[in-house]
Amino acid sequence: MTLMASFNRPVADAQYAFRRLLKAMSEPGVIVTLPLEQGWSGLSPAATAVLLTLVDGDTPVWIDPALHNDTVAENLRFHTGAPQTADPASALFALVDARQDPALHRFSPGQADAPETSTTVILEVPGLNGGLNMRLWGPGISEMRAIAPQLPQAATDFLRHHADTFPEGCDLILTCGNQLLALPRTTHVEVC
Repeated sequence: MTLMASFNRPVADAQYAFRRLLKAMSEPGVIVTLPLEQGWSGLSPAATAVLLTLVDGDTPVWIDPALHNDTVAENLRFHTGAPQTADPASALFALVDARQDPALHRFSPGQADAPETSTTVILEVPGLNGGLNMRLWGPGISEMRAIAPQLPQAATDFLRHHADTFPEGCDLILTCGNQLLALPRTTHVEVC
């Protein structure tokens, strides 16, 4: 077993990371920095921090085969107790590599009477800037906000329509390095 570091100050850093995640989810498109310097075996520090902060023994996690390895699986189990699932539709969290042009429609959008059963997708991207320009509007955005994450075509297509089925839908957390931005299911996305 190859155990890797968690937060340096577990309680204080987890609380700080949770507050940063709340900011990102409540202000879609705002880039936030998380307090972790090293990710687990190929994962970004931000994706690792999201897993350490949000998942636990009651939240099944699906890991993209491109990101899955023994070190990631062992650390996820040791640090969070989260069970892993081979079925993307049954995952409450999914860790996805954007370089693989992911099929995001395979994750659960929840149901109108149980939207909390949807999948939160942690999407590892090459960059949070330098991609296609997108305009965001919706809750948490007082005026239109512009972002340009580096996304594959499948993710861009998914985002164009992901707010259309609210309250159903997946929340996306885009991670790169020790930073992230969130695109909750309520956020409308227009590709420019």
